[in-house]
Amino acid sequence: MIHESEVIDLLGNKLPAINPELEKLGNKGNVYKTVQCFADFTRQLIGTGNLKAVKHCVNLAEELLEKGNTTVQNAIENVFLHTLSPVLDLGDTVGNALKDMLKGDLRKEYLRRVSSSCI
Repeated sequence: MIHESEVIDLLGNKLPAINPELEKLGNKGNVYKTVQCFADFTRQLIGTGNLKAVKHCVNLAEELLEKGNTTVQNAIENVFLHTLSPVLDLGDTVGNALKDMLKGDLRKEYLRRVSSSCI
């Protein structure tokens, strides 16, 4: 199980390009701020069109959702997905490509959010 105190190191090790952004965090023990940094980094990659790197980020988010404790899962669901939702909801080429990258629990959570917002 991945605990919130392990998220920053896991991201830094599996995604070395994010380290300069993680270094800027004021409260490195706050998993929600760490996941926000991760989500913002992923959005920047989307903006550059680097879909290979975006897929890597989505896979990391999926791993955190599947293997994380409740706090880590909440951070991915409520921060990561929330931050990427505007891109996912566009329905353009990039949004559709991003939707196709969502697998497993991350996809289920996104679909749950979409269906609940339509009620």
